[in-house]
Amino acid sequence: MSAADLTSLQRFVESRPFQGVVLVLIIVNAIVLGAETFEGANTAAGSFLNVADRIILYAFVVEIGTRIIAYRMTYFKNGWNIFDFLIVAVSIAAATSGLAALRAFRVLRVLRVITVIPRMRVVVSALLDSIPGIASVGVVLALIVYVFAVIGANLYGADHPELFGNVFQAMYTLFQVMTLEGWPDIAGKVSQTHARSWVFFLTFVLIATFTMLNLFVAIVVRVVEEDSEPVVDEVIDGQKTIRLEIGALRKDIQELSKRLPPAPEKAPD
Repeated sequence: MSAADLTSLQRFVESRPFQGVVLVLIIVNAIVLGAETFEGANTAAGSFLNVADRIILYAFVVEIGTRIIAYRMTYFKNGWNIFDFLIVAVSIAAATSGLAALRAFRVLRVLRVITVIPRMRVVVSALLDSIPGIASVGVVLALIVYVFAVIGANLYGADHPELFGNVFQAMYTLFQVMTLEGWPDIAGKVSQTHARSWVFFLTFVLIATFTMLNLFVAIVVRVVEEDSEPVVDEVIDGQKTIRLEIGALRKDIQELSKRLPPAPEKAPD
Protein backbone atom coordinates (compact mmCIF):
# COMPACT_ATOMS: atom_id res chain seq x y z
CA MET A 1 0.00 0.00 0.00
CA SER A 2 1.18 3.51 -0.77
CA ALA A 3 1.71 6.16 1.88
CA ALA A 4 -1.44 7.96 0.75
CA ASP A 5 -3.49 4.76 1.10
CA LEU A 6 -2.11 4.14 4.59
CA THR A 7 -2.93 7.72 5.59
CA SER A 8 -6.48 7.34 4.30
CA LEU A 9 -6.85 4.03 6.14
CA GLN A 10 -5.56 5.60 9.36
CA ARG A 11 -8.08 8.42 9.05
CA PHE A 12 -10.81 5.86 8.47
CA VAL A 13 -10.04 3.77 11.57
CA GLU A 14 -9.76 6.92 13.71
CA SER A 15 -12.94 8.51 12.36
CA ARG A 16 -16.00 9.03 14.55
CA PRO A 17 -18.28 6.71 12.51
CA PHE A 18 -15.79 3.85 12.75
CA GLN A 19 -15.31 4.39 16.48
CA GLY A 20 -19.09 4.59 16.90
CA VAL A 21 -19.61 1.24 15.16
CA VAL A 22 -16.99 -0.38 17.39
CA LEU A 23 -18.64 1.08 20.49
CA VAL A 24 -22.07 -0.24 19.39
CA LEU A 25 -20.57 -3.70 18.81
CA ILE A 26 -19.04 -3.66 22.29
CA ILE A 27 -22.38 -2.71 23.89
CA VAL A 28 -24.28 -5.35 21.89
CA ASN A 29 -21.65 -7.91 22.84
CA ALA A 30 -22.07 -7.05 26.52
CA ILE A 31 -25.85 -7.49 26.20
CA VAL A 32 -25.42 -10.85 24.44
CA LEU A 33 -22.99 -12.14 27.08
CA GLY A 34 -25.37 -11.03 29.83
CA ALA A 35 -28.36 -12.64 28.12
CA GLU A 36 -26.52 -15.97 27.97
CA THR A 37 -26.56 -16.13 31.76
CA PHE A 38 -30.38 -16.41 31.79
CA GLU A 39 -31.67 -19.92 31.35
CA GLY A 40 -34.84 -18.75 29.58
CA ALA A 41 -32.86 -16.72 27.05
CA ASN A 42 -30.57 -19.66 26.33
CA THR A 43 -33.56 -21.94 25.79
CA ALA A 44 -35.42 -19.52 23.53
CA ALA A 45 -32.56 -18.01 21.54
CA GLY A 46 -29.39 -19.89 22.46
CA SER A 47 -28.31 -20.51 18.86
CA PHE A 48 -28.97 -16.88 17.90
CA LEU A 49 -26.88 -15.63 20.83
CA ASN A 50 -24.00 -17.93 19.88
CA VAL A 51 -24.10 -16.76 16.26
CA ALA A 52 -24.24 -13.11 17.32
CA ASP A 53 -21.30 -13.66 19.66
CA ARG A 54 -19.22 -15.22 16.87
CA ILE A 55 -20.10 -12.46 14.38
CA ILE A 56 -19.07 -9.76 16.86
CA LEU A 57 -15.82 -11.59 17.58
CA TYR A 58 -15.05 -11.79 13.85
CA ALA A 59 -15.84 -8.08 13.55
CA PHE A 60 -13.33 -7.33 16.31
CA VAL A 61 -10.71 -9.46 14.55
CA VAL A 62 -11.29 -7.54 11.31
CA GLU A 63 -11.08 -4.24 13.19
CA ILE A 64 -7.77 -5.14 14.87
CA GLY A 65 -6.42 -6.48 11.57
CA THR A 66 -7.38 -3.24 9.82
CA ARG A 67 -5.62 -1.17 12.48
CA ILE A 68 -2.48 -3.31 12.20
CA ILE A 69 -2.49 -2.88 8.41
CA ALA A 70 -2.94 0.87 8.81
CA TYR A 71 -0.21 1.40 11.39
CA ARG A 72 2.05 -1.61 10.72
CA MET A 73 4.41 -2.30 13.64
CA THR A 74 3.84 1.12 15.17
CA TYR A 75 0.44 -0.24 16.23
CA PHE A 76 2.15 -2.21 19.02
CA LYS A 77 3.97 0.84 20.37
CA ASN A 78 0.76 2.06 21.98
CA GLY A 79 -0.17 0.42 25.28
CA TRP A 80 -3.90 0.72 24.62
CA ASN A 81 -3.48 -1.05 21.26
CA ILE A 82 -1.66 -3.91 22.98
CA PHE A 83 -4.50 -4.04 25.51
CA ASP A 84 -7.03 -4.33 22.65
CA PHE A 85 -4.98 -6.99 20.89
CA LEU A 86 -4.64 -9.13 24.02
CA ILE A 87 -8.37 -8.93 24.77
CA VAL A 88 -9.29 -10.05 21.26
CA ALA A 89 -6.66 -12.81 21.38
CA VAL A 90 -8.04 -14.10 24.69
CA SER A 91 -11.56 -13.87 23.25
CA ILE A 92 -10.55 -16.04 20.29
CA ALA A 93 -9.02 -18.64 22.62
CA ALA A 94 -12.12 -18.54 24.82
CA ALA A 95 -14.50 -18.89 21.86
CA THR A 96 -12.66 -21.89 20.41
CA SER A 97 -12.26 -23.67 23.75
CA GLY A 98 -14.82 -25.98 25.26
CA LEU A 99 -13.82 -25.12 28.81
CA ALA A 100 -16.55 -23.15 30.58
CA ALA A 101 -14.01 -21.39 32.80
CA LEU A 102 -12.06 -20.14 29.78
CA ARG A 103 -15.21 -19.18 27.88
CA ALA A 104 -16.12 -16.89 30.77
CA PHE A 105 -13.18 -14.68 29.80
CA ARG A 106 -15.13 -13.60 26.71
CA VAL A 107 -16.61 -10.87 28.87
CA LEU A 108 -13.21 -9.15 28.76
CA ARG A 109 -14.27 -7.77 25.38
CA VAL A 110 -16.50 -5.34 27.26
CA LEU A 111 -13.35 -3.69 28.62
CA ARG A 112 -12.61 -2.48 25.10
CA VAL A 113 -15.02 0.37 25.75
CA ILE A 114 -12.17 1.90 27.78
CA THR A 115 -9.99 2.16 24.69
CA VAL A 116 -12.80 3.55 22.53
CA ILE A 117 -13.80 6.40 24.87
CA PRO A 118 -10.81 8.73 25.52
CA ARG A 119 -12.20 10.04 28.83
CA MET A 120 -12.20 6.51 30.22
CA ARG A 121 -8.54 6.22 29.28
CA VAL A 122 -7.84 9.24 31.47
CA VAL A 123 -9.62 7.61 34.42
CA VAL A 124 -7.79 4.29 34.02
CA SER A 125 -4.44 6.05 33.57
CA ALA A 126 -5.13 8.05 36.72
CA LEU A 127 -5.90 4.88 38.67
CA LEU A 128 -2.64 3.31 37.50
CA ASP A 129 -0.66 6.45 38.28
CA SER A 130 -2.19 6.63 41.76
CA ILE A 131 -1.06 3.11 42.71
CA PRO A 132 2.18 4.27 44.42
CA GLY A 133 0.32 6.81 46.56
CA ILE A 134 -2.46 4.34 47.34
CA ALA A 135 0.12 1.72 48.33
CA SER A 136 1.77 4.14 50.75
CA VAL A 137 -1.55 5.00 52.37
CA GLY A 138 -2.42 1.29 52.45
CA VAL A 139 0.74 0.49 54.40
CA VAL A 140 -0.03 3.23 56.94
CA LEU A 141 -3.62 1.98 57.22
CA ALA A 142 -2.44 -1.59 57.76
CA LEU A 143 -0.17 -0.41 60.58
CA ILE A 144 -3.04 1.47 62.20
CA VAL A 145 -5.31 -1.59 61.99
CA TYR A 146 -2.55 -3.78 63.43
CA VAL A 147 -1.93 -1.43 66.37
CA PHE A 148 -5.63 -1.23 67.21
CA ALA A 149 -5.97 -5.00 66.75
CA VAL A 150 -3.28 -5.67 69.32
CA ILE A 151 -4.93 -3.21 71.71
CA GLY A 152 -8.35 -4.73 71.13
CA ALA A 153 -7.08 -8.29 71.59
CA ASN A 154 -5.55 -7.35 74.93
CA LEU A 155 -8.60 -5.42 76.15
CA TYR A 156 -11.51 -7.49 74.85
CA GLY A 157 -10.04 -10.86 73.78
CA ALA A 158 -10.86 -12.66 77.02
CA ASP A 159 -14.55 -11.71 76.98
CA HIS A 160 -15.07 -11.77 73.20
CA PRO A 161 -12.78 -14.41 71.68
CA GLU A 162 -14.91 -14.64 68.53
CA LEU A 163 -14.12 -10.99 67.79
CA PHE A 164 -10.77 -10.29 69.44
CA GLY A 165 -9.44 -13.76 70.29
CA ASN A 166 -6.10 -13.10 68.58
CA VAL A 167 -4.54 -10.40 66.48
CA PHE A 168 -5.81 -11.84 63.19
CA GLN A 169 -9.39 -12.14 64.40
CA ALA A 170 -9.12 -8.63 65.80
CA MET A 171 -7.80 -7.30 62.46
CA TYR A 172 -10.71 -8.93 60.64
CA THR A 173 -13.18 -7.45 63.12
CA LEU A 174 -11.62 -4.01 62.77
CA PHE A 175 -11.73 -4.32 58.99
CA GLN A 176 -15.50 -4.82 59.29
CA VAL A 177 -15.68 -1.80 61.57
CA MET A 178 -13.59 0.24 59.13
CA THR A 179 -16.03 -0.48 56.28
CA LEU A 180 -18.89 0.64 58.58
CA GLU A 181 -20.69 -2.62 57.79
CA GLY A 182 -22.50 -3.72 60.94
CA TRP A 183 -20.02 -2.01 63.21
CA PRO A 184 -22.72 -0.81 65.65
CA ASP A 185 -23.55 -4.49 66.33
CA ILE A 186 -19.90 -5.27 67.04
CA ALA A 187 -19.47 -2.20 69.24
CA GLY A 188 -22.77 -2.93 71.00
CA LYS A 189 -21.74 -6.50 71.79
CA VAL A 190 -18.42 -5.38 73.25
CA SER A 191 -20.06 -2.57 75.23
CA GLN A 192 -22.13 -5.12 77.13
CA THR A 193 -19.00 -6.17 79.02
CA HIS A 194 -16.91 -3.00 78.60
CA ALA A 195 -18.96 0.15 79.03
CA ARG A 196 -16.21 2.47 77.83
CA SER A 197 -15.35 0.51 74.69
CA TRP A 198 -17.07 3.22 72.62
CA VAL A 199 -13.92 5.33 73.03
CA PHE A 200 -11.86 2.59 71.33
CA PHE A 201 -14.28 2.14 68.41
CA LEU A 202 -14.94 5.85 67.94
CA THR A 203 -11.22 6.63 67.84
CA PHE A 204 -10.59 3.83 65.35
CA VAL A 205 -13.45 4.91 63.07
CA LEU A 206 -12.29 8.54 63.09
CA ILE A 207 -8.70 7.61 62.23
CA ALA A 208 -9.16 4.64 59.90
CA THR A 209 -12.41 5.44 58.13
CA PHE A 210 -12.93 9.20 58.06
CA THR A 211 -9.24 10.05 57.66
CA MET A 212 -7.26 7.25 56.01
CA LEU A 213 -9.91 5.98 53.60
CA ASN A 214 -10.62 9.51 52.43
CA LEU A 215 -6.93 9.82 51.61
CA PHE A 216 -7.42 7.15 48.94
CA VAL A 217 -10.11 9.29 47.32
CA ALA A 218 -7.95 12.42 47.61
CA ILE A 219 -5.00 10.72 45.89
CA VAL A 220 -7.14 9.47 42.99
CA VAL A 221 -8.80 12.86 42.54
CA ARG A 222 -5.43 14.64 42.52
CA VAL A 223 -3.99 12.26 39.93
CA VAL A 224 -7.12 12.54 37.76
CA GLU A 225 -6.76 16.34 37.79
CA GLU A 226 -3.09 16.09 36.85
CA ASP A 227 -3.78 13.63 34.01
CA SER A 228 -6.68 15.75 32.76
CA GLU A 229 -4.60 18.92 32.49
CA PRO A 230 -3.05 17.99 29.09
CA VAL A 231 -6.51 17.24 27.71
CA VAL A 232 -7.88 20.54 29.02
CA ASP A 233 -4.86 22.42 27.63
CA GLU A 234 -5.39 20.74 24.26
CA VAL A 235 -9.04 21.81 24.20
CA ILE A 236 -8.10 25.39 25.15
CA ASP A 237 -5.42 25.51 22.45
CA GLY A 238 -7.96 24.21 19.94
CA GLN A 239 -10.42 26.93 20.93
CA LYS A 240 -7.72 29.60 20.57
CA THR A 241 -6.82 28.31 17.11
CA ILE A 242 -10.46 28.35 16.05
CA ARG A 243 -10.88 31.93 17.31
CA LEU A 244 -7.78 33.06 15.41
CA GLU A 245 -9.03 31.41 12.24
CA ILE A 246 -12.45 33.02 12.65
CA GLY A 247 -10.78 36.43 13.15
CA ALA A 248 -8.67 35.92 10.02
CA LEU A 249 -11.77 34.96 8.04
CA ARG A 250 -13.55 38.11 9.23
CA LYS A 251 -10.63 40.25 8.06
CA ASP A 252 -10.60 38.53 4.67
CA ILE A 253 -14.34 39.04 4.31
CA GLN A 254 -14.01 42.72 5.21
CA GLU A 255 -11.19 43.22 2.69
CA LEU A 256 -13.18 41.45 -0.02
CA SER A 257 -16.24 43.54 0.71
CA LYS A 258 -14.15 46.72 0.31
CA ARG A 259 -12.85 45.58 -3.08
CA LEU A 260 -16.27 44.71 -4.44
CA PRO A 261 -17.96 47.46 -6.46
CA PRO A 262 -20.95 49.08 -4.78
CA ALA A 263 -24.32 47.59 -5.62
CA PRO A 264 -26.21 49.57 -8.30
CA GLU A 265 -29.02 51.67 -6.98
CA LYS A 266 -32.54 50.72 -8.00
CA ALA A 267 -34.33 53.08 -10.24
CA PRO A 268 -37.41 54.60 -8.66
CA ASP A 269 -40.70 53.07 -9.81
